[in-house]
Amino acid sequence: MLISLSNVAPLPMGTLIEYIERLEIVQLAANIYTLGPEEGHAQAWSNLVDLFLHCTTCRAPNCHFVRTEAYENSLRSKLEQNSLWNNVVHSLLERARTTAASDGGGSAKAKAIKGQWVAWTQLGKELGLVYKPPPPSALVSTLRGDIDGCWFAECERHGKVDEETEGKLLRCSACRRAKYCSSACQQK
Repeated sequence: MLISLSNVAPLPMGTLIEYIERLEIVQLAANIYTLGPEEGHAQAWSNLVDLFLHCTTCRAPNCHFVRTEAYENSLRSKLEQNSLWNNVVHSLLERARTTAASDGGGSAKAKAIKGQWVAWTQLGKELGLVYKPPPPSALVSTLRGDIDGCWFAECERHGKVDEETEGKLLRCSACRRAKYCSSACQQK
């Protein structure tokens, strides 16, 4: 399936919509982009995102991928789910910065990441999505990974795993990962 998609094989638009909705192909591509693909698979996943972009932007009358509202709605819905598109844009930006810092940005890897960022960003923009950087506190928390209890390190509930604490925690509306017991802890 991936090979036929990544080679832009003439699939009916209904099949592509089914891949998006039932096989979670958008989530798979996002995961690969976020984690960084193995060298051998990078081009196939980039081709897949290029296919999504082509199907979103192409207006040629002889193209076998005719842009439909059902396709756009399906793709937009998957990209908006759990801020998927936004999170991948942020992840690619971070990977590009890290790679540029380590090799000056001129390597093939840095260029590939930039290409992925351009394609992923353009795909979202074509569907009307707008990048919203996560708040600084969420960036720090993301680097630390998931933390039990309140994420504010000086809070008495920080690191606690019990029913009472978990029942009182609120989730950050921006990143949806960080948990806080009060707005005061969230702002610190």
